[in-house]
Amino acid sequence: MHRLKGTPDERRFLTEVIRRSGQNLLECLQCGRCTASCPISSPTVGGPRRLIAQIHCDMRAEALRDPTWWYCVSCGTCASRCPVEINMYQVATTLCEMAEEAGIEPSEQAIHLFEDLFLKSVRRHGRVRELSTVMRYNLQMRRPFQDAGKGLRLILKGAISPLGMMGGGRKDPVVERIFTRSATVEQGESDHEG
Repeated sequence: MHRLKGTPDERRFLTEVIRRSGQNLLECLQCGRCTASCPISSPTVGGPRRLIAQIHCDMRAEALRDPTWWYCVSCGTCASRCPVEINMYQVATTLCEMAEEAGIEPSEQAIHLFEDLFLKSVRRHGRVRELSTVMRYNLQMRRPFQDAGKGLRLILKGAISPLGMMGGGRKDPVVERIFTRSATVEQGESDHEG
């Protein structure tokens, strides 16, 4: 990474992310609390601190391809630990939108398939059924035994139950209202765009 001189051209990406996310990344202290507490942070997935550094250094292509924001689980831990209260979920969402607009593919190619299967499970059962969701994902990815070893260990520990897949789905009226409201909001947004 290189140091910026602060010219308007160098700050264009940073300014755009701040404007679109509503998060003042100029306040970031680079203390690392966000990354230290991030459940997805690893050498491969650098975490929020690296992502902010890329944005500060005008590394647009690297930031839009960084796997951190694709893997963000929206837990809010980074925001709760941040001494200046930067909400990295807002930044991650902004980067996701910017990457999509630029035609950049997700770092995890089938992430949208997994999101769809996850949400279908929540809508149908009122919560995610992990075993059936992962099995459906692996079947659709044509790798049916991908997580079989992990699944067996979780079953043996009692963390998940194959019997849970047998029962009928129980729709939760609160969850159904959330999905209905989301569809209404999305429809309103598409009406404004069209």
